[in-house]
Amino acid sequence: MELDPIVHEYVLRCGPERAFEVYTGDIASWWHPSYTANAQTLTAVTIEPRVGGRVFESHRDGEEYGWGWVTVWEPGRRLAYTSTLAQPSGHPSEITVKFGPHDGGCRMRFEHGGWNADNAAERSKFTEWPNILDRFAALADGAPAS
Repeated sequence: MELDPIVHEYVLRCGPERAFEVYTGDIASWWHPSYTANAQTLTAVTIEPRVGGRVFESHRDGEEYGWGWVTVWEPGRRLAYTSTLAQPSGHPSEITVKFGPHDGGCRMRFEHGGWNADNAAERSKFTEWPNILDRFAALADGAPAS
């Protein structure tokens, strides 16, 4: 059993290179703290810039919570990583983000897939991706994250 990925697409005014950099390098600026283990103590969200890099959140008390591992790192083009955020760690899903040129800016395609019999029950938790990705899009296009 495999379920379709959750897909969101954005057309951005910035180029693919900037969009990739904001997604990966500025994730702490656009990721909403409410979608972490503790919004009050969150200090950073990090994507380590390489295949095999960690995706994780850090807190004031020194705690770190792993979200997954980078599986594809193609700056300006594509990023993929496993995700155990709000899921059992033994059955991760997969997030793939693609960036491509579009009318002087870029198109970003976000796919949250890898849903199978082991993790399908968790899929319904991820209805709020637009709340998070809208913040990314605003920052990529030059607006401060709200």
